[in-house]
Amino acid sequence: MALAHLFKQTGLTDEDVRVKSAYTSQHNGVSHIYLRQIVNGLEVLNADINVNVDRHGQIISMGESVRLSARALWGVDENGSDNLMDGSHGLLSPKDALFAFSRHIHQEVAHPDKVKLVAGSTLRGQPTTTLINVPYALSPCPVQPAYLAVDGGRTLRLVWDLQTEMEQSWYHSQVDARTGKVLQLVDWLPDYATHSRVPPAAYRVYPLGTNDPIDGERKLIVDPADETASPLGWHQVDGKHAYNETRGNNVVASENRDGEYGRWRNNYRPHGKDTKDGLTFDFPLSLKQEPDTYVDAAVTNLFYWNNVLHDLYYQYGFTEASGNFQNNNFGRGGQGGDGVIASAQDGSGYNNANFATPPDGGHGKMRMYVWNVIQPYRDGDLEGGIITHEYTHGLSIRLTGGPDNSGCLGWGESGGMGEGWGDFVATILRMRPEHTRETNFAMGEYANGGNGIRRFPYSTNTTTNPETFAWMNRAGYWGVHAKGAVWAEMLYELYWNLVDKHGFTEDWYSASPKHGNTLALQLVIDGMKLQPCRPSFTNARDAILQADAQLTN
Repeated sequence: MALAHLFKQTGLTDEDVRVKSAYTSQHNGVSHIYLRQIVNGLEVLNADINVNVDRHGQIISMGESVRLSARALWGVDENGSDNLMDGSHGLLSPKDALFAFSRHIHQEVAHPDKVKLVAGSTLRGQPTTTLINVPYALSPCPVQPAYLAVDGGRTLRLVWDLQTEMEQSWYHSQVDARTGKVLQLVDWLPDYATHSRVPPAAYRVYPLGTNDPIDGERKLIVDPADETASPLGWHQVDGKHAYNETRGNNVVASENRDGEYGRWRNNYRPHGKDTKDGLTFDFPLSLKQEPDTYVDAAVTNLFYWNNVLHDLYYQYGFTEASGNFQNNNFGRGGQGGDGVIASAQDGSGYNNANFATPPDGGHGKMRMYVWNVIQPYRDGDLEGGIITHEYTHGLSIRLTGGPDNSGCLGWGESGGMGEGWGDFVATILRMRPEHTRETNFAMGEYANGGNGIRRFPYSTNTTTNPETFAWMNRAGYWGVHAKGAVWAEMLYELYWNLVDKHGFTEDWYSASPKHGNTLALQLVIDGMKLQPCRPSFTNARDAILQADAQLTN
């Protein structure tokens, strides 16, 4: 059924595609089928197609990484793979491609005549051709002819697809079969790094469950990185070098009091100290003083919360393939190179915060400001709810319409929900077992000097918070923040209905559908993936209901 739907939608036939893999998501029973387009019997390495099917066999959605244009097929070399191996037809041979790749990575092949092409090998159970006696390689190097789509799918380049295992890297490269230029290069090695290589770290912060200084005291949190979401911990990118500052694969957190974003690479970042708990970020903080006296503590809190949100959202499906924020994607899909750039005490403004979300592959940019509504000034970096609100903009923008489309939540009800999701998640992550539906929560209360920044606190009491969908027609509700407060209040009601029925767990990382709080977060995030670009409130509501059907039916 899935392939029939694909062929009907694209005009492709079973001769044009090859099934590469398929799996079923355990948490909702949705099956994901991954195919690759074939031209003249050769794979187009980046022309990938995915089809999503629910547990009942119904098509949910279909996606294409590259749509090949008719122009791409004009003049394509029709030589099959068998007669390309000898380097005839004006093409490089596999050995020539290896030598070109070797020059690219600055590796010498002192005796090129010893390198041999051997057919009849197997790779993951499939027949393949390999190059042997490569002096810097640990094992024979699989090589095969293929195409690579470039120029947005308008051109196909014939390439040699080459794998090279080395001591410190495991490269997957595509070498142009005509020019010898390395068109694409990926290092697989970090995907195989073990936890034993990750040094422990500790941070004195307002931890998950303690929103701000009003809500509780700072604690020293030891080794909080999740092994699945952050397999190299929070201070490594490539598995080879560990930073001793607030920098790593998921976020670079720096002080930016001059407000110049372009200088983030050189901005100040606190350094940890080696202690019995590993690399430790434990800095003094006096709330009786101005924020510029506790920069180290503020940046550490910002670094911690960005990493916690990265790891937490990973459990609910915001992974590399769906466009999360990581510099190294460990070969697990997505673009990579886009960890968050987080600026603490940013000097470009006051009494606010923001998050810029380009398409997948571009750095998310978080700016946190000092609030000057009370003396001494207060620092938004110490309020986890504000950080969560901003990071959730990145989540909702990357998931709505897909990771390559950042234009789906720009205005109207769509833009309002972008604000509302941030408030909703920021509020529910404050929850503790003693909280009930009678508990009210104000957004931004600490930073704003004790007063929430929304018109009403979030509450299930309609006297305390009377906002309903009908309020969208009132004067003053044209802006995205006002609309967002209405959406967040709706989700807050949903949250408590589920918690009242299914209970509460303090283990947010479990992503368990058996508890109301984790179920609510899972349904909201799954709904973002299912809703259309530029959704209305009712579109988003319907998507949450669809998510519930996929997860619980």
